[in-house]
Amino acid sequence: MPDDKTYRVLSLDGGGSWALIQVKCLRKLFAETFNNPDPGGHEVLAQFDLVSANSGGSLVAAAMAENMKLSEIEKIFEDKALRNKVFSKLSFFEKSLLASVARIFKIGAKYATKRKHTALKEILPGIAKVDMTDIPAYVAINNEIKTQFLIIGYDYYRNRAELFRSDCDSMASTSAIERKINNQHVQAETTTDCMVTLVDAIHASSTAPVNYFNEPATFIVNNKPKYYWDGGVTGNNNPVLVAVTEAICNKAQYQIENVQVLSIGTGTVSQLQYDEDIPVKYEELKARQEAPGLIRDIQKLSKSILNDPPDTAAFVAYMILNPDMPAKPVDFIRMNPALRPMLAGDVTSKYWDLPAGITEAEYLKLHTMDMDAVEDEEVALIGKLCDNWLNGSGVPNQSIRNNSSLNCLIGHADFEAAKTDFKSWFTKPTNLL
Repeated sequence: MPDDKTYRVLSLDGGGSWALIQVKCLRKLFAETFNNPDPGGHEVLAQFDLVSANSGGSLVAAAMAENMKLSEIEKIFEDKALRNKVFSKLSFFEKSLLASVARIFKIGAKYATKRKHTALKEILPGIAKVDMTDIPAYVAINNEIKTQFLIIGYDYYRNRAELFRSDCDSMASTSAIERKINNQHVQAETTTDCMVTLVDAIHASSTAPVNYFNEPATFIVNNKPKYYWDGGVTGNNNPVLVAVTEAICNKAQYQIENVQVLSIGTGTVSQLQYDEDIPVKYEELKARQEAPGLIRDIQKLSKSILNDPPDTAAFVAYMILNPDMPAKPVDFIRMNPALRPMLAGDVTSKYWDLPAGITEAEYLKLHTMDMDAVEDEEVALIGKLCDNWLNGSGVPNQSIRNNSSLNCLIGHADFEAAKTDFKSWFTKPTNLL
């Protein structure tokens, strides 16, 4: 059971407006675990030792650091005016001729990077000037400093991951590793990844390239301008693997005996292979076979940062912490609505159908909807998908591994099962007489 040497991780995927799912999920968890239906951000953060986040998830993490109530964070995604501040569309005069032509093929930037940075400072004024290193003290309740932050970015010119940490003494940091190898028992100097504000870090983490924002995120680090793209470019759109690595590196330093992970996604929508043999109720349930080509390949690559990593990262992180492969890992919980085909019928007449409560038109819309869902009807549909999953109405939970029928093999089959294990983290055992 949890004790003082248990280290709890909250990992939040990227996914633009789909990060609304994370906020709604946390609201339900805290309502049913702590009888707190609308906690402030600091109350949520106090339950975790590390928050690791990317892109849209980093905005959720930062809004919690601002101590906004979860209902207020929902409004960032649900209020069109606020969404349009973050996703501020480029005007005709801001687009180059090449960019304007590219948009005919649905390729190229749509939003202004600099206006996003300004909007983040307006939405999060309390932490706009708070350095990463000061965030744990800023979010502390009753002066109990415990919650560290880890935000993922991509260094534009060095072509490498940039991990923005609040904990500059972390043994996962290059400077700390260097001191250990060289047997230098000195206090850490302030390093590049610590000398930024949290708002700057999430600006870097949420600036998706090619099809989204028009230029890299730019801000001053060590008196020099630095340039960044979205952390999803590093393959860590689901940052859980980075978070688990961080925890393991610090096991000795912080006397960690047990690691508990809550990884919350931003929804996945999947199809069957185009050559699936079992009949489908709707043709949209099978991927369409299309000949490769320059335009199509560029379109696919521009969105690739959001694709497979959520599956791969969760499985690798789970295996690192659970090498004996338990089918139901109580201390590793992945929560994410997985809109996918469901195998229906009996042994003699199997077929693939949609989850209950989701129509063919809604499935097709969600499948083609991009991460930058800026229209009210798009956000409402994301909310409907999330509510269906949270209420156990048909949409399953994303497994760590599925079987050949796409049912849960490792992990939690539905939100209720995942929630039950999350609640067990905070339940003290009853002494038996």
